[in-house]
Amino acid sequence: MIAYIPVKASERLPGKHLMKICGRPMLDIVREKLNEIGEVVILSKIDLPFPHERDNSENIMHLVHGLSLKNDSFMLIAGDMPFFTLGDLNVLLSHFSGKSIMPVHKDGKMEPLFAIYSGPLEIGSNLRVMLRKSGFMAIDAGLFSKNAFFNVNTRTDLSKANEICKSLLQ
Repeated sequence: MIAYIPVKASERLPGKHLMKICGRPMLDIVREKLNEIGEVVILSKIDLPFPHERDNSENIMHLVHGLSLKNDSFMLIAGDMPFFTLGDLNVLLSHFSGKSIMPVHKDGKMEPLFAIYSGPLEIGSNLRVMLRKSGFMAIDAGLFSKNAFFNVNTRTDLSKANEICKSLLQ
């Protein structure tokens, strides 16, 4: 299954995708993990020192809609979530049955940037509404590793990410 990594300029932490986590650019870590399961395409609104395709979509919802029109199914993984594991990808893939699937937390919070999308999707007012319209299948977010959905949006997040790295290496 093809995996797409959407990348855009961050307002809160400019250049975050190229910032180092565990001594390597965060985007490189995400890309390498996804390479374990198949083809990976980085779709970027910014210039990157990695092979990528230009993302000219208006926003994430339009990007997902466009991808849904050209792919029967595809995985979408955020470029700022460096701690998911191959096991997490396998949980997602093993629960996929041809219908859009996404982790959902007990409090109802959805993880639309760690999901598999399937079939042509209708545009909604936002990505979550779009998913609800598609009749996605929810998977318990508790099945995934502790830091699978940790994403880096601020300098504080970046510091915490490097602390997580140190604890993983011990």
